Amino acid sequence: MKVFCTQESEGCCQESIVLVPVKLDRLNLCLELPEGFCPMEEEKQCRMYPWEGRPEVIWENNCGVQITGQMTGQKIKTAEVYNAVLALRELTESTFPKYRISPAHLNERGEIPVGWFQMEMTDRESEHIKAVSVVEEHMLLVTFTYPVEQSLKWRSIIRYSFGTWKA
Repeated sequence: MKVFCTQESEGCCQESIVLVPVKLDRLNLCLELPEGFCPMEEEKQCRMYPWEGRPEVIWENNCGVQITGQMTGQKIKTAEVYNAVLALRELTESTFPKYRISPAHLNERGEIPVGWFQMEMTDRESEHIKAVSVVEEHMLLVTFTYPVEQSLKWRSIIRYSFGTWKA
């Protein structure tokens, strides 16, 4: 357990956030997330992701934040993570031209590299951070979706969590 921020901190205008280790078994991934995340109920998964091939992992908290994760089936090496996120960003930008998409970034602070970019979807009042990494020489795609009004908070938490990813 790690305190990310505390309400008692000088100038802090939000609740305390405690990060806990979480293991996403189906993905062979461990990371730190704020307390309160759990797997989405199967019935709700079927309603929200009705298509075949929905993500292998779908977690949520009580604030409307969702995390989805899946292995893509593509083999990649650790050194190829940044190129993979660049390709995903390009595909996402061409598929969803109306959304604002940040440049791609690479986080190498943790055990495994994480490439990521942010996607602002103002018409849906939410944002995504799409992250690419490698687990057992296979590409992993994780998407964080959070309400736009909480974007500053979640952008910080998610970017911090990249440094905690372990295969």
